[in-house]
Amino acid sequence: MHIFLDSNILFDAIDPKKRIFTILQHAKNDSHQLTTSLTVYGEIVWVCQKEKRQNDIHTILDLINQLDVYCSTPSIQLRECCKCLDKMDKDNRVGPSDRTHLAYAVSYNDDFFVTNDGDLLHFPLDSNKCRKCEKNTRIIDTEKLKSILNS
Repeated sequence: MHIFLDSNILFDAIDPKKRIFTILQHAKNDSHQLTTSLTVYGEIVWVCQKEKRQNDIHTILDLINQLDVYCSTPSIQLRECCKCLDKMDKDNRVGPSDRTHLAYAVSYNDDFFVTNDGDLLHFPLDSNKCRKCEKNTRIIDTEKLKSILNS
């Protein structure tokens, strides 16, 4: 499985109380590919700078290296996918950055987009509206990921 990690998952993974790292380690140990995107990296740096959390940048980068997280980069398919997701979110419930993160997962055919963001968890993702999407990426939270990994 290919599992895309939203920025909030990476922030939560460095908080030992949340036990997200254990779930991600389980996925890696089961040979699932963990991925994220260039835009997620950018959001992490932006949040850490804005909130004066520079140490968290290093901790998250260490975590990304330890889990061997792949970083997706821009592509033509991504640009097309962004347009499709913009059309799907008619009410603009999800911001453009979060839609772009999701577009990376869909355009790279990741099986799951893992987030704990309530708006993203209810995003009206319908791959039938975008003819270029080959697979249907499912949006799930960490509890659902844990359940999938344990089944």
